[in-house]
Amino acid sequence: MHGSMAGNEAHYCILKQIQLVHLDDLCNAHIFLLNHPKANGRYICSSHDATIYDLANMIRDKYPQYHIPQK
Repeated sequence: MHGSMAGNEAHYCILKQIQLVHLDDLCNAHIFLLNHPKANGRYICSSHDATIYDLANMIRDKYPQYHIPQK
């Protein structure tokens, strides 16, 4: 389990606000942009932001066998 979710508070600031994207969507975006050479700049692939609390709740719901801190 990643150090931040296992209680390593030094890493919490890294995950304070994160953007989530499904790996398939990210790969499709790369393929799309490779096929459009005039595309430039930055592209956002994430549909929404999440906080460390959202991430902890999502992992806790999916993997109840792990102890995920709530604070």
